[in-house]
Amino acid sequence: MIIWALWKNRNNVLWAGTRQTAQDVILSIFAWCDEYQRARGTVKQPHKQPRTRWKPAEDGAFKLNVDAAFLPQQTTGGIGGVLRDVSGNFVAAFARPVQHAASPKQCELLAIRAGVDFLVSLQQAVIESDSTVAIAEALSPDHSMLANGGLIDDIQCAMQCIPSIRICYQPRSSNLVAHRLAGIGFEANHNSVWLGLVPQCIRDVLSHDLQYLT
Repeated sequence: MIIWALWKNRNNVLWAGTRQTAQDVILSIFAWCDEYQRARGTVKQPHKQPRTRWKPAEDGAFKLNVDAAFLPQQTTGGIGGVLRDVSGNFVAAFARPVQHAASPKQCELLAIRAGVDFLVSLQQAVIESDSTVAIAEALSPDHSMLANGGLIDDIQCAMQCIPSIRICYQPRSSNLVAHRLAGIGFEANHNSVWLGLVPQCIRDVLSHDLQYLT
């Protein structure tokens, strides 16, 4: 599977002009390996509590998962998000670079801010992030003295335009698609938005989430 993933990435570079990062290649390998083991019936029953998987919102709302990528030695980052309906079907996604980023938390807050903007046309939605610190600050009623106070104020003002919106925490294991998109945004030099049609770059991780819903 490792050889196949490397070969597929190499062919995509030659014939489609696209490439996956090493992190994306590894995630693809894990997803394929998991599917193979499930098909062969070789998955051993875990002795510990299973990982949290992505689930749709219980109240039928749309769910937008967001994430951010950041390296301390650089001043740039990346953010991404994926919007799915109550059946887990792809609706839309975005990935974009972030210039002059100061911290991982700032990037996570920017991902939440972009997510709120993405949901303005919806009446009911849930935003999920795997950063408890960013969520706590985004919902803080007293944020004027915080380092990202202006950004937090933007988030809260934008949320007032959506009648029913919630921001919730989910661990990384149920936020894999957004994590992939954040990595894509980190390496990009332009903003990308996909509507309706699932982009090739996240098709495998989306399928990986869906198979646990059936």
